[in-house]
Amino acid sequence: MKHFFQSIARLTRPASPDIAEQKHRTKTLAIWEGSLWSIMWGLGESYIAPFALFLGAGNLVMAFIGTGPVLITAAAQLAGAVLLDRIGRRKPVILAGMTVQSAALIPLFALPLLIPSASMALLIACVAVYFFFSGLSAPPWMSMMGDVVTPEERGRYFSNRTRIAMYFMTSSLMLAGIITNGWKNIGLTAVGFGFAFGIASLARFTSLIFMRLHYDAPLENQQFEDSFSFWDFLRGYRKSNFTKFTIAVALMNGTTNIAGPFFSVYMLRDLHWSYLAYTFNMLVFLSSQTLFVRWWGSIGDRHGNRSVLMATGCLLPILPVLWVFSDNYLFLLFVQMVSGATWSGFNLAASNFIYDSVPQTRRARAMSYYSLLNGCFSVIGGMLIGAWIAEHAPTEINLGLVHISLLSSLPVVFVVSGLARAVAGAIMLPQFSEVREIEPISTARLLWRLGIGQPLFGQVGEFMPRLRPLIPPKNKE
Repeated sequence: MKHFFQSIARLTRPASPDIAEQKHRTKTLAIWEGSLWSIMWGLGESYIAPFALFLGAGNLVMAFIGTGPVLITAAAQLAGAVLLDRIGRRKPVILAGMTVQSAALIPLFALPLLIPSASMALLIACVAVYFFFSGLSAPPWMSMMGDVVTPEERGRYFSNRTRIAMYFMTSSLMLAGIITNGWKNIGLTAVGFGFAFGIASLARFTSLIFMRLHYDAPLENQQFEDSFSFWDFLRGYRKSNFTKFTIAVALMNGTTNIAGPFFSVYMLRDLHWSYLAYTFNMLVFLSSQTLFVRWWGSIGDRHGNRSVLMATGCLLPILPVLWVFSDNYLFLLFVQMVSGATWSGFNLAASNFIYDSVPQTRRARAMSYYSLLNGCFSVIGGMLIGAWIAEHAPTEINLGLVHISLLSSLPVVFVVSGLARAVAGAIMLPQFSEVREIEPISTARLLWRLGIGQPLFGQVGEFMPRLRPLIPPKNKE
Protein backbone atom coordinates (compact mmCIF):
# COMPACT_ATOMS: atom_id res chain seq x y z
CA MET A 1 0.00 0.00 0.00
CA LYS A 2 2.92 2.31 0.77
CA HIS A 3 4.38 1.82 -2.70
CA PHE A 4 0.94 2.47 -4.22
CA PHE A 5 0.66 5.93 -2.61
CA GLN A 6 4.29 6.70 -3.46
CA SER A 7 3.53 5.96 -7.11
CA ILE A 8 0.49 8.25 -7.01
CA ALA A 9 2.58 11.01 -5.44
CA ARG A 10 5.25 10.73 -8.13
CA LEU A 11 2.71 10.84 -10.93
CA THR A 12 0.76 13.81 -9.55
CA ARG A 13 3.70 16.08 -8.72
CA PRO A 14 4.28 19.20 -10.88
CA ALA A 15 5.36 18.40 -14.42
CA SER A 16 8.99 18.65 -15.45
CA PRO A 17 9.80 21.21 -18.17
CA ASP A 18 11.51 18.41 -20.10
CA ILE A 19 9.17 17.34 -22.93
CA ALA A 20 10.57 13.80 -23.15
CA GLU A 21 9.95 13.28 -19.43
CA GLN A 22 6.41 14.64 -19.75
CA LYS A 23 5.68 12.22 -22.57
CA HIS A 24 7.07 9.34 -20.54
CA ARG A 25 4.93 10.30 -17.56
CA THR A 26 1.85 10.63 -19.78
CA LYS A 27 2.27 7.05 -20.97
CA THR A 28 2.15 5.92 -17.33
CA LEU A 29 -0.77 8.25 -16.54
CA ALA A 30 -2.70 6.84 -19.50
CA ILE A 31 -2.37 3.35 -18.05
CA TRP A 32 -3.80 4.53 -14.70
CA GLU A 33 -6.59 6.45 -16.43
CA GLY A 34 -7.38 3.43 -18.61
CA SER A 35 -7.51 1.18 -15.56
CA LEU A 36 -10.08 3.44 -13.91
CA TRP A 37 -12.07 3.54 -17.15
CA SER A 38 -12.03 -0.27 -17.03
CA ILE A 39 -13.58 -0.23 -13.56
CA MET A 40 -16.31 2.03 -14.90
CA TRP A 41 -16.84 -0.34 -17.82
CA GLY A 42 -16.99 -3.48 -15.68
CA LEU A 43 -19.36 -2.12 -13.03
CA GLY A 44 -21.38 0.22 -15.23
CA GLU A 45 -21.30 0.03 -19.00
CA SER A 46 -21.17 -3.77 -19.23
CA TYR A 47 -24.28 -4.02 -17.06
CA ILE A 48 -26.47 -1.60 -19.02
CA ALA A 49 -27.86 -4.50 -21.10
CA PRO A 50 -28.71 -6.69 -18.04
CA PHE A 51 -30.28 -3.63 -16.40
CA ALA A 52 -32.43 -3.08 -19.49
CA LEU A 53 -33.55 -6.71 -19.39
CA PHE A 54 -34.35 -6.28 -15.69
CA LEU A 55 -36.61 -3.37 -16.68
CA GLY A 56 -38.36 -5.57 -19.26
CA ALA A 57 -36.73 -4.39 -22.52
CA GLY A 58 -37.75 -6.14 -25.75
CA ASN A 59 -35.66 -7.09 -28.80
CA LEU A 60 -35.79 -3.63 -30.40
CA VAL A 61 -34.63 -1.85 -27.24
CA MET A 62 -31.87 -4.42 -26.76
CA ALA A 63 -30.81 -3.91 -30.38
CA PHE A 64 -30.59 -0.17 -29.72
CA ILE A 65 -28.54 -0.67 -26.55
CA GLY A 66 -26.20 -2.96 -28.48
CA THR A 67 -25.76 -0.86 -31.63
CA GLY A 68 -27.29 2.60 -31.10
CA PRO A 69 -24.40 3.72 -28.87
CA VAL A 70 -21.97 2.95 -31.70
CA LEU A 71 -23.70 5.50 -33.97
CA ILE A 72 -24.19 7.99 -31.12
CA THR A 73 -20.52 7.70 -30.22
CA ALA A 74 -19.56 8.15 -33.87
CA ALA A 75 -21.66 11.32 -34.21
CA ALA A 76 -20.08 12.62 -31.02
CA GLN A 77 -16.61 11.87 -32.35
CA LEU A 78 -17.36 13.92 -35.43
CA ALA A 79 -18.52 16.74 -33.16
CA GLY A 80 -15.36 16.29 -31.09
CA ALA A 81 -13.17 16.57 -34.19
CA VAL A 82 -14.95 19.75 -35.31
CA LEU A 83 -14.68 21.19 -31.79
CA LEU A 84 -11.00 20.35 -31.73
CA ASP A 85 -10.46 22.21 -35.00
CA ARG A 86 -12.25 25.25 -33.52
CA ILE A 87 -10.52 25.55 -30.15
CA GLY A 88 -7.15 24.07 -31.11
CA ARG A 89 -6.66 22.23 -27.80
CA ARG A 90 -7.37 18.60 -27.01
CA LYS A 91 -7.41 18.25 -23.24
CA PRO A 92 -10.43 20.54 -22.53
CA VAL A 93 -12.58 18.49 -24.93
CA ILE A 94 -11.44 15.23 -23.32
CA LEU A 95 -12.08 16.44 -19.77
CA ALA A 96 -15.54 17.79 -20.63
CA GLY A 97 -16.57 14.49 -22.20
CA MET A 98 -15.25 12.44 -19.26
CA THR A 99 -17.02 14.63 -16.69
CA VAL A 100 -20.48 14.38 -18.23
CA GLN A 101 -20.02 10.67 -18.96
CA SER A 102 -19.26 9.89 -15.33
CA ALA A 103 -22.21 11.99 -14.13
CA ALA A 104 -24.63 10.32 -16.60
CA LEU A 105 -24.39 6.91 -14.91
CA ILE A 106 -26.46 7.99 -11.90
CA PRO A 107 -29.62 9.19 -13.75
CA LEU A 108 -29.20 6.26 -16.16
CA PHE A 109 -29.85 3.97 -13.21
CA ALA A 110 -32.20 6.10 -11.11
CA LEU A 111 -34.65 7.74 -13.53
CA PRO A 112 -36.08 4.55 -15.11
CA LEU A 113 -36.81 3.23 -11.60
CA LEU A 114 -38.25 6.50 -10.28
CA ILE A 115 -40.55 6.93 -13.30
CA PRO A 116 -41.44 3.33 -14.35
CA SER A 117 -44.14 4.47 -16.80
CA ALA A 118 -41.43 6.01 -18.99
CA SER A 119 -38.59 3.67 -18.05
CA MET A 120 -37.61 2.62 -21.59
CA ALA A 121 -37.66 6.17 -22.98
CA LEU A 122 -35.62 7.48 -20.04
CA LEU A 123 -33.15 4.60 -20.28
CA ILE A 124 -32.59 5.26 -23.98
CA ALA A 125 -32.16 9.00 -23.35
CA CYS A 126 -29.62 8.44 -20.56
CA VAL A 127 -27.73 5.86 -22.63
CA ALA A 128 -27.57 8.38 -25.48
CA VAL A 129 -26.12 11.09 -23.20
CA TYR A 130 -23.61 8.67 -21.68
CA PHE A 131 -22.25 7.46 -25.02
CA PHE A 132 -22.36 10.85 -26.72
CA PHE A 133 -19.98 12.38 -24.21
CA SER A 134 -17.89 9.24 -24.22
CA GLY A 135 -17.43 9.62 -27.97
CA LEU A 136 -16.77 13.35 -27.77
CA SER A 137 -13.41 12.78 -26.11
CA ALA A 138 -12.21 9.87 -28.29
CA PRO A 139 -10.72 11.70 -31.35
CA PRO A 140 -8.79 14.26 -29.27
CA TRP A 141 -7.52 11.47 -27.00
CA MET A 142 -6.29 9.40 -29.95
CA SER A 143 -4.71 12.49 -31.47
CA MET A 144 -2.98 13.35 -28.19
CA MET A 145 -1.67 9.82 -27.59
CA GLY A 146 -0.48 9.62 -31.20
CA ASP A 147 1.95 12.44 -30.36
CA VAL A 148 3.11 10.76 -27.14
CA VAL A 149 3.68 7.17 -28.32
CA THR A 150 6.19 6.70 -31.15
CA PRO A 151 5.28 4.50 -34.16
CA GLU A 152 7.95 1.94 -33.21
CA GLU A 153 6.42 1.24 -29.80
CA ARG A 154 2.68 1.54 -30.55
CA GLY A 155 1.94 -2.16 -30.81
CA ARG A 156 3.88 -2.95 -27.63
CA TYR A 157 2.60 0.03 -25.60
CA PHE A 158 -1.09 -0.16 -26.51
CA SER A 159 -1.21 -3.93 -26.16
CA ASN A 160 0.38 -3.60 -22.71
CA ARG A 161 -2.05 -0.81 -21.74
CA THR A 162 -4.95 -2.90 -23.00
CA ARG A 163 -3.76 -5.93 -21.06
CA ILE A 164 -3.51 -4.00 -17.79
CA ALA A 165 -6.91 -2.43 -18.42
CA MET A 166 -8.36 -5.89 -18.97
CA TYR A 167 -7.10 -7.04 -15.57
CA PHE A 168 -9.20 -4.27 -14.04
CA MET A 169 -12.11 -5.03 -16.36
CA THR A 170 -12.18 -8.67 -15.27
CA SER A 171 -11.89 -7.76 -11.58
CA SER A 172 -14.62 -5.11 -11.74
CA LEU A 173 -16.85 -7.35 -13.85
CA MET A 174 -16.50 -10.09 -11.25
CA LEU A 175 -17.36 -7.61 -8.52
CA ALA A 176 -20.42 -6.46 -10.49
CA GLY A 177 -21.61 -10.06 -10.82
CA ILE A 178 -21.19 -10.69 -7.09
CA ILE A 179 -23.00 -7.46 -6.16
CA THR A 180 -25.96 -7.88 -8.51
CA ASN A 181 -26.35 -11.59 -7.89
CA GLY A 182 -26.14 -11.13 -4.11
CA TRP A 183 -28.83 -8.45 -4.02
CA LYS A 184 -30.97 -10.42 -6.49
CA ASN A 185 -30.92 -13.43 -4.13
CA ILE A 186 -32.51 -11.34 -1.35
CA GLY A 187 -35.07 -9.78 -3.71
CA LEU A 188 -33.41 -6.36 -4.09
CA THR A 189 -31.99 -6.53 -7.62
CA ALA A 190 -32.39 -2.79 -8.20
CA VAL A 191 -30.20 -2.01 -5.17
CA GLY A 192 -27.43 -4.19 -6.63
CA PHE A 193 -27.50 -2.27 -9.90
CA GLY A 194 -27.43 0.98 -7.92
CA PHE A 195 -24.27 -0.01 -6.04
CA ALA A 196 -22.54 -1.14 -9.24
CA PHE A 197 -23.42 2.01 -11.20
CA GLY A 198 -22.43 4.24 -8.28
CA ILE A 199 -18.94 2.72 -8.00
CA ALA A 200 -18.56 2.98 -11.78
CA SER A 201 -19.38 6.68 -11.71
CA LEU A 202 -16.89 7.30 -8.89
CA ALA A 203 -14.13 5.48 -10.78
CA ARG A 204 -14.65 7.63 -13.87
CA PHE A 205 -14.62 10.82 -11.80
CA THR A 206 -11.33 9.71 -10.23
CA SER A 207 -9.77 9.14 -13.64
CA LEU A 208 -10.09 12.88 -14.28
CA ILE A 209 -7.20 13.41 -11.83
CA PHE A 210 -4.82 11.52 -14.11
CA MET A 211 -6.20 12.92 -17.36
CA ARG A 212 -5.62 16.51 -16.19
CA LEU A 213 -1.89 15.76 -15.94
CA HIS A 214 -1.45 14.38 -19.47
CA TYR A 215 1.00 16.13 -21.75
CA ASP A 216 -0.95 17.82 -24.55
CA ALA A 217 1.49 18.70 -27.33
CA PRO A 218 0.76 21.86 -29.31
CA LEU A 219 -1.35 21.04 -32.34
CA GLU A 220 0.22 21.58 -35.72
CA ASN A 221 -1.53 24.24 -37.76
CA GLN A 222 -3.91 22.49 -40.11
CA GLN A 223 -3.17 23.26 -43.74
CA PHE A 224 -5.93 23.61 -46.30
CA GLU A 225 -5.07 20.24 -47.86
CA ASP A 226 -5.46 18.57 -44.45
CA SER A 227 -9.12 19.61 -44.21
CA PHE A 228 -11.47 17.12 -45.86
CA SER A 229 -15.19 16.50 -45.66
CA PHE A 230 -16.97 13.22 -45.09
CA TRP A 231 -17.99 13.23 -48.76
CA ASP A 232 -14.33 13.70 -49.78
CA PHE A 233 -13.50 10.76 -47.54
CA LEU A 234 -16.06 8.47 -49.20
CA ARG A 235 -15.41 9.75 -52.72
CA GLY A 236 -11.74 8.81 -52.44
CA TYR A 237 -12.53 5.10 -52.02
CA ARG A 238 -10.75 3.95 -55.18
CA LYS A 239 -7.54 5.81 -54.36
CA SER A 240 -7.55 6.01 -50.57
CA ASN A 241 -6.13 3.01 -48.74
CA PHE A 242 -7.52 4.34 -45.44
CA THR A 243 -11.06 4.62 -46.87
CA LYS A 244 -10.88 1.01 -48.10
CA PHE A 245 -9.69 -0.08 -44.65
CA THR A 246 -12.49 1.86 -42.95
CA ILE A 247 -15.24 0.38 -45.12
CA ALA A 248 -13.83 -3.13 -44.61
CA VAL A 249 -13.79 -2.79 -40.82
CA ALA A 250 -17.20 -1.09 -40.83
CA LEU A 251 -18.72 -3.99 -42.78
CA MET A 252 -17.16 -6.51 -40.39
CA ASN A 253 -18.54 -4.62 -37.40
CA GLY A 254 -21.93 -4.18 -39.05
CA THR A 255 -22.31 -7.88 -39.80
CA THR A 256 -21.04 -8.67 -36.29
CA ASN A 257 -23.74 -6.51 -34.75
CA ILE A 258 -26.47 -8.46 -36.47
CA ALA A 259 -25.91 -10.84 -33.55
CA GLY A 260 -23.92 -8.73 -31.08
CA PRO A 261 -26.77 -7.12 -29.11
CA PHE A 262 -28.52 -10.44 -28.55
CA PHE A 263 -25.91 -12.57 -26.82
CA SER A 264 -26.76 -11.12 -23.40
CA VAL A 265 -30.47 -11.66 -24.16
CA TYR A 266 -29.77 -15.26 -25.14
CA MET A 267 -27.75 -15.94 -21.98
CA LEU A 268 -30.05 -14.25 -19.46
CA ARG A 269 -33.50 -14.77 -21.03
CA ASP A 270 -33.27 -17.96 -23.11
CA LEU A 271 -30.61 -19.95 -21.23
CA HIS A 272 -31.80 -18.59 -17.85
CA TRP A 273 -28.30 -17.95 -16.55
CA SER A 274 -27.81 -16.17 -13.25
CA TYR A 275 -25.98 -12.83 -13.19
CA LEU A 276 -22.98 -14.69 -11.75
CA ALA A 277 -22.93 -17.25 -14.60
CA TYR A 278 -23.34 -14.43 -17.13
CA THR A 279 -20.49 -12.51 -15.49
CA PHE A 280 -18.16 -15.49 -15.46
CA ASN A 281 -18.81 -16.06 -19.16
CA MET A 282 -17.79 -12.46 -19.85
CA LEU A 283 -14.76 -12.87 -17.59
CA VAL A 284 -13.53 -15.73 -19.77
CA PHE A 285 -13.91 -13.48 -22.82
CA LEU A 286 -11.92 -10.66 -21.20
CA SER A 287 -9.28 -12.97 -19.71
CA SER A 288 -8.70 -14.48 -23.13
CA GLN A 289 -8.18 -11.00 -24.57
CA THR A 290 -5.70 -10.27 -21.79
CA LEU A 291 -3.71 -13.41 -22.60
CA PHE A 292 -3.58 -12.85 -26.35
CA VAL A 293 -3.49 -9.07 -26.88
CA ARG A 294 0.23 -8.63 -26.20
CA TRP A 295 1.10 -11.35 -28.71
CA TRP A 296 -1.10 -9.70 -31.32
CA GLY A 297 0.68 -6.39 -30.61
CA SER A 298 4.10 -7.91 -31.27
CA ILE A 299 2.77 -9.57 -34.44
CA GLY A 300 1.42 -6.22 -35.61
CA ASP A 301 4.76 -4.49 -34.95
CA ARG A 302 6.70 -7.16 -36.84
CA HIS A 303 4.35 -8.36 -39.58
CA GLY A 304 1.95 -5.41 -39.91
CA ASN A 305 -1.55 -4.76 -38.64
CA ARG A 306 -3.12 -5.87 -41.92
CA SER A 307 -1.82 -9.40 -41.40
CA VAL A 308 -3.54 -9.48 -37.99
CA LEU A 309 -6.81 -8.21 -39.49
CA MET A 310 -6.68 -10.85 -42.24
CA ALA A 311 -6.03 -13.70 -39.79
CA THR A 312 -8.68 -12.70 -37.27
CA GLY A 313 -11.10 -11.96 -40.12
CA CYS A 314 -10.97 -15.65 -41.02
CA LEU A 315 -12.09 -16.65 -37.51
CA LEU A 316 -14.81 -14.06 -36.86
CA PRO A 317 -17.48 -15.75 -39.05
CA ILE A 318 -17.19 -19.00 -37.08
CA LEU A 319 -17.79 -17.48 -33.62
CA PRO A 320 -21.56 -16.77 -33.62
CA VAL A 321 -22.38 -20.09 -35.31
CA LEU A 322 -20.76 -22.01 -32.44
CA TRP A 323 -23.50 -20.73 -30.11
CA VAL A 324 -26.04 -22.72 -32.13
CA PHE A 325 -24.48 -26.14 -31.64
CA SER A 326 -24.88 -26.47 -27.89
CA ASP A 327 -26.23 -24.73 -24.81
CA ASN A 328 -23.68 -26.50 -22.58
CA TYR A 329 -22.17 -23.93 -20.25
CA LEU A 330 -18.58 -25.26 -20.46
CA PHE A 331 -18.71 -25.40 -24.26
CA LEU A 332 -19.89 -21.77 -24.42
CA LEU A 333 -17.06 -20.78 -22.09
CA PHE A 334 -14.67 -22.29 -24.63
CA VAL A 335 -16.41 -20.33 -27.40
CA GLN A 336 -15.91 -17.14 -25.40
CA MET A 337 -12.23 -17.95 -24.96
CA VAL A 338 -11.77 -18.28 -28.73
CA SER A 339 -13.84 -15.13 -29.26
CA GLY A 340 -11.72 -13.10 -26.84
CA ALA A 341 -8.51 -14.26 -28.50
CA THR A 342 -9.84 -13.27 -31.92
CA TRP A 343 -11.38 -9.91 -31.08
CA SER A 344 -8.33 -8.76 -29.09
CA GLY A 345 -6.25 -9.01 -32.25
CA PHE A 346 -8.83 -7.51 -34.60
CA ASN A 347 -9.59 -4.47 -32.42
CA LEU A 348 -5.94 -3.75 -31.55
CA ALA A 349 -4.82 -4.02 -35.18
CA ALA A 350 -7.67 -1.80 -36.41
CA SER A 351 -6.81 0.89 -33.85
CA ASN A 352 -3.08 0.82 -34.61
CA PHE A 353 -3.71 0.85 -38.37
CA ILE A 354 -5.35 4.27 -37.95
CA TYR A 355 -2.23 5.63 -36.22
CA ASP A 356 -0.03 4.23 -38.98
CA SER A 357 -2.20 5.53 -41.84
CA VAL A 358 -3.14 9.09 -40.87
CA PRO A 359 -0.88 12.09 -40.06
CA GLN A 360 -1.48 14.08 -36.88
CA THR A 361 -3.25 16.98 -38.59
CA ARG A 362 -5.91 14.67 -40.05
CA ARG A 363 -6.07 12.02 -37.33
CA ALA A 364 -8.96 13.34 -35.23
CA ARG A 365 -11.19 13.98 -38.24
CA ALA A 366 -10.25 10.66 -39.89
CA MET A 367 -11.02 8.85 -36.63
CA SER A 368 -14.43 10.51 -36.46
CA TYR A 369 -15.27 9.46 -40.05
CA TYR A 370 -14.07 5.93 -39.28
CA SER A 371 -16.32 5.78 -36.22
CA LEU A 372 -19.29 7.33 -38.04
CA LEU A 373 -19.15 4.73 -40.80
CA ASN A 374 -18.77 1.94 -38.23
CA GLY A 375 -21.73 3.34 -36.31
CA CYS A 376 -23.97 3.48 -39.39
CA PHE A 377 -23.19 -0.10 -40.37
CA SER A 378 -23.59 -1.31 -36.79
CA VAL A 379 -27.06 0.24 -36.49
CA ILE A 380 -28.08 -1.23 -39.85
CA GLY A 381 -26.81 -4.62 -38.72
CA GLY A 382 -28.34 -4.59 -35.25
CA MET A 383 -31.51 -2.51 -35.34
CA LEU A 384 -32.64 -3.15 -38.92
CA ILE A 385 -31.40 -6.65 -39.74
CA GLY A 386 -30.77 -8.36 -36.38
CA ALA A 387 -33.86 -7.02 -34.60
CA TRP A 388 -36.10 -7.84 -37.58
CA ILE A 389 -34.81 -11.43 -37.74
CA ALA A 390 -35.17 -11.78 -33.94
CA GLU A 391 -38.82 -10.76 -34.21
CA HIS A 392 -39.76 -12.79 -37.30
CA ALA A 393 -37.49 -15.86 -37.51
CA PRO A 394 -39.14 -19.19 -36.65
CA THR A 395 -38.25 -21.18 -33.55
CA GLU A 396 -38.94 -24.48 -35.33
CA ILE A 397 -37.44 -25.47 -38.67
CA ASN A 398 -38.57 -28.47 -40.75
CA LEU A 399 -36.17 -29.76 -43.42
CA GLY A 400 -37.85 -32.86 -44.75
CA LEU A 401 -37.30 -35.57 -42.17
CA VAL A 402 -35.19 -33.25 -40.05
CA HIS A 403 -37.00 -31.23 -37.38
CA ILE A 404 -35.07 -28.54 -35.49
CA SER A 405 -36.55 -26.94 -32.39
CA LEU A 406 -34.79 -23.80 -31.10
CA LEU A 407 -34.94 -22.05 -27.74
CA SER A 408 -35.88 -18.83 -29.54
CA SER A 409 -35.30 -17.06 -32.84
CA LEU A 410 -31.85 -15.88 -31.76
CA PRO A 411 -29.86 -18.90 -33.07
CA VAL A 412 -31.11 -17.94 -36.54
CA VAL A 413 -29.72 -14.44 -35.93
CA PHE A 414 -26.34 -15.93 -35.00
CA VAL A 415 -26.14 -18.03 -38.18
CA VAL A 416 -27.06 -15.07 -40.40
CA SER A 417 -24.39 -12.97 -38.69
CA GLY A 418 -21.75 -15.65 -39.29
CA LEU A 419 -22.59 -15.95 -42.98
CA ALA A 420 -22.63 -12.16 -43.44
CA ARG A 421 -19.24 -11.83 -41.72
CA ALA A 422 -17.76 -14.45 -44.05
CA VAL A 423 -18.99 -12.62 -47.17
CA ALA A 424 -17.89 -9.18 -45.91
CA GLY A 425 -14.43 -10.42 -44.89
CA ALA A 426 -13.79 -12.33 -48.11
CA ILE A 427 -14.71 -9.34 -50.30
CA MET A 428 -13.43 -6.33 -48.33
CA LEU A 429 -10.41 -7.29 -46.19
CA PRO A 430 -8.12 -7.95 -49.20
CA GLN A 431 -8.95 -4.49 -50.63
CA PHE A 432 -6.48 -2.44 -48.56
CA SER A 433 -2.71 -2.78 -48.12
CA GLU A 434 -0.16 -2.46 -45.32
CA VAL A 435 1.31 1.05 -44.92
CA ARG A 436 4.58 0.18 -43.16
CA GLU A 437 7.64 -1.80 -44.17
CA ILE A 438 7.17 -5.14 -42.44
CA GLU A 439 8.29 -8.74 -42.51
CA PRO A 440 5.64 -10.53 -44.61
CA ILE A 441 3.76 -13.54 -43.24
CA SER A 442 0.95 -15.56 -44.78
CA THR A 443 -2.47 -15.72 -43.13
CA ALA A 444 -2.25 -19.52 -42.97
CA ARG A 445 1.11 -19.33 -41.18
CA LEU A 446 -0.19 -16.82 -38.68
CA LEU A 447 -3.28 -18.91 -37.95
CA TRP A 448 -1.06 -21.97 -37.53
CA ARG A 449 1.06 -20.16 -34.93
CA LEU A 450 -2.12 -19.13 -33.13
CA GLY A 451 -3.56 -22.65 -33.33
CA ILE A 452 -0.51 -24.35 -31.79
CA GLY A 453 -0.72 -22.00 -28.81
CA GLN A 454 2.30 -19.78 -29.45
CA PRO A 455 0.71 -16.83 -27.56
CA LEU A 456 0.28 -19.02 -24.47
CA PHE A 457 3.82 -20.40 -24.69
CA GLY A 458 5.03 -16.80 -24.78
CA GLN A 459 3.13 -16.06 -21.59
CA VAL A 460 4.76 -19.03 -19.87
CA GLY A 461 8.18 -17.97 -21.13
CA GLU A 462 7.61 -14.51 -19.72
CA PHE A 463 6.32 -15.84 -16.40
CA MET A 464 9.09 -18.40 -15.70
CA PRO A 465 11.91 -15.85 -15.06
CA ARG A 466 9.75 -14.31 -12.34
CA LEU A 467 9.62 -17.66 -10.53
CA ARG A 468 13.36 -18.26 -10.53
CA PRO A 469 14.14 -15.91 -7.62
CA LEU A 470 11.56 -17.83 -5.56
CA ILE A 471 13.46 -21.11 -6.02
CA PRO A 472 16.21 -21.34 -3.39
CA PRO A 473 19.66 -22.10 -4.81
CA LYS A 474 21.20 -25.46 -4.02
CA ASN A 475 23.97 -25.50 -1.44
CA LYS A 476 27.29 -26.25 -2.99
CA GLU A 477 29.40 -28.67 -1.00
